[in-house]
Amino acid sequence: MKKGKYIGLYLLVFFLSLAITSTRWAVNKFAFLSFDETLFQLTSPIKSAETSIITSYLTKGLLLGFIVSILVYIIVLLSYKYLLNKIKPRYLKIFLLVISIVIVYTCLYKIDFVNYVNNYFKESSFIKDNYVNPKDVDIKFPENKRNLIYIYVESLESTYFSKELGGETNSNLLEPITDITKNNINFSDTNKFGGALTIPGTTWTTGAMISQTAGIPLKFKGLETHKSTLIKNATTIGDILHDNGYNQMFMIGSDSSFGYRGEYFKKHGNYQIYDYNTAIDKKKISEDYYVWWGFEDSKLFKYAKEEITTLASEDKPFNFTMLTTNTHFTDGYLEKNCPKKYKNTYYNSVYCSAREIDEFIEWIEKQPFYDNTTIVLVGDHVSMQDNAYPRSANRRIYNLFINSVVTTNNTSNREFSTMDYFPSTLASLGVNIKGDRLGLGTNLFSNKKTLIEERGYKKVKKEISKHSKYYFNTFTD
Repeated sequence: MKKGKYIGLYLLVFFLSLAITSTRWAVNKFAFLSFDETLFQLTSPIKSAETSIITSYLTKGLLLGFIVSILVYIIVLLSYKYLLNKIKPRYLKIFLLVISIVIVYTCLYKIDFVNYVNNYFKESSFIKDNYVNPKDVDIKFPENKRNLIYIYVESLESTYFSKELGGETNSNLLEPITDITKNNINFSDTNKFGGALTIPGTTWTTGAMISQTAGIPLKFKGLETHKSTLIKNATTIGDILHDNGYNQMFMIGSDSSFGYRGEYFKKHGNYQIYDYNTAIDKKKISEDYYVWWGFEDSKLFKYAKEEITTLASEDKPFNFTMLTTNTHFTDGYLEKNCPKKYKNTYYNSVYCSAREIDEFIEWIEKQPFYDNTTIVLVGDHVSMQDNAYPRSANRRIYNLFINSVVTTNNTSNREFSTMDYFPSTLASLGVNIKGDRLGLGTNLFSNKKTLIEERGYKKVKKEISKHSKYYFNTFTD
């Protein structure tokens, strides 16, 4: 075999090995993996991305792929002459081609690319037929407008209430917030603690935020995904509150440019953005301070108390929205004051986060502005931690409405998605929404069925996954 053929053969083996190890890494690492999410992450700014994810891929994807390719290449070389005596060269080439096609197709199938392409060429009118434009709806605020504190907790799911999680004894990871969940409004898919079903286009943080604030998923035109495709023309909860005189702030412990999160909230409601860079500018942390994704959640809650106190002192209602990060995969971030109750490191980060949330809510409840404030506590999406839950677990996204103006007895055995939080959050502030629907979301405090309850979960997932000219013509162009 000529030198050039040796090199070509190795490059083919390396490419196939890397495809297999990278796919295996992605499937194990990301729950509900969709190609939409993969595409978004690959084309978004990675500044402030936590390094353990990159390290995890470099070791379990790239390095493992290289090692596998060396071993496979040695086996191929050792067997090549023997095979050459038994099989004609052209048949060997055909065999290699077939094996390559099968491996590439299988990898693309596993990362949802095949399904993504298939859906791209299927047009659906589902979004067009069911989208309710907030501009066309009579939305009336109460005379005394209430404040909103909206807390996105990274990867918070109701699965963590289980006492049999991962074989750990006494493993209710959310024990610190169990009582407040019992005593407030948790919409559930069962008659126990539960939450929202997962919908395509909402399975990562930016998609989840758009889902919860605009009542629609995040979709892309083919392989095109960048900030110009993020929804520009949809009316969101931020737009509605801004038009009704609210001061708004979005706080995050990382760089808000990651995933275009800061830009989204600026465009939809003129939020003040408080992120990792803001903390440096305000001399809260030094320029060389950097842990996890920027600064840890204990600082986030501390700075949140300061900013909320300032907002509450002003002569306007406020919307303070924040996102935690300590429970992000891989393995979460465990601060020094966190107890180590469990063998699983990630479980400890979830438990500690629940303690911090409980303390933060207790602080809010003691403030003079609390009586006129509603708190919405939600997960952004289910966890992507690969060893955090049984594969058979019934996984749902956590939600809790605290100090809501309205109540309902219809909280159990519901089927809904995070898109339903959009009108439900406004309703919890005492806002009257004619028809009880905004975007693709339904007011869960009303007696109206959600789209999932009307059409079925599989049907909604299937139709939302398809291409929608209406979506792109309405929201992105």
